[in-house]
Amino acid sequence: MNKRYSMTSSYDVIYEALLPKLAECNLAESAARFGLNINPNGDIIINFLKRDYRITNTGVMPLDGKPVNINNRSILIHYVLSQGTGDPVYLFKPLFRMTTVFSSGDTGKASMMDAPLIKAFGDDIKKLAETIIKLGGKSELSKEPNSQCWLLEVLPKIPVKIIYREADEDFPVEIQTQFDESAPKFLEFECLAFLCGCLVRALIKTAEYGTVDGWE
Repeated sequence: MNKRYSMTSSYDVIYEALLPKLAECNLAESAARFGLNINPNGDIIINFLKRDYRITNTGVMPLDGKPVNINNRSILIHYVLSQGTGDPVYLFKPLFRMTTVFSSGDTGKASMMDAPLIKAFGDDIKKLAETIIKLGGKSELSKEPNSQCWLLEVLPKIPVKIIYREADEDFPVEIQTQFDESAPKFLEFECLAFLCGCLVRALIKTAEYGTVDGWE
């Protein structure tokens, strides 16, 4: 009992706090609004970062039965609880430009969320490209010089663009995640930041393990 309690993290507490809200969620209505699959039992089946999950009124579980980071499960609850409607516009911005919290604008430094990607992939664009494709991304024609980009639908109606900008004499390598401008209609900024963290973690862990699953 004590060992179990000591292993409980603040992220586990967040997940547990969401369960009463999930219990009251009309899953059929959420599935219809987001165009999600729902099985005969009334459970939502959703693909998130190349893994299938079952969402019931009692919780979120990966169908493959392998370990999963608790934040992935929490994000999926936030997602089905969202009342957002509409479709993506396929215009992209960094998260810090979608909130007044960072109204000072671009500081020229990598965001706290993107910095781990630069550390992991900054000197290996091939590894980055292979990892993004493993997670379901597709290469896109970049409109910027000396750069490459990929489009990844992290969740239905929430596409993300990942941009790799080569180093030059003035600036180091930059890797930036950008969300569709419509994303705040589906998830609040704090949840989008969590979602970005899940994506960054999945990229790093997939590159490390060579698979999209089997790690937390």
